[in-house]
Amino acid sequence: MKPIRKHDTGFTMVELITVMVLLGVLAAIAIPKLMGDNVTEAAVHGDKVVSALRLAQKSAVAKRRVVCLATASGTLRVSRNPGSSDCEDTIEGAADLFANQDAGIGMSGAPPELRFQPDGSILDGDNAQRSEIRIAITLSGKVQRTIRLDGGTGHVE
Repeated sequence: MKPIRKHDTGFTMVELITVMVLLGVLAAIAIPKLMGDNVTEAAVHGDKVVSALRLAQKSAVAKRRVVCLATASGTLRVSRNPGSSDCEDTIEGAADLFANQDAGIGMSGAPPELRFQPDGSILDGDNAQRSEIRIAITLSGKVQRTIRLDGGTGHVE
């Protein structure tokens, strides 16, 4: 019988665990990225939309003016006078808030324009108040997230 030498015994437990951990990381992170799974990008886009909606609502209350949000482009404009509902001035640094690199990520259910009032309420582009507005963030036509706005209070969730 041939004696067993140390280098003939195979892999150590540490080496096997290291390989298993690396395979797990690849399976969880790298492979979905390579396969084109953009669920994370859809979630990030949803967070951008929520942030822009909250910025518009808070700006309207803080400035005591109407703030308009164009939902197609994500631009914010504010009225010049406290009593005016015409939004003319663009809020600096608030252009293209909904910037998105992936054509498969979209937004549906939002009116073309939302008007956030100084009291916190929200009107659509026709100056009609809705009790609730639901905006769906979609990825390849499948809803990934639904954002709800309360038309009376302006609360965004």
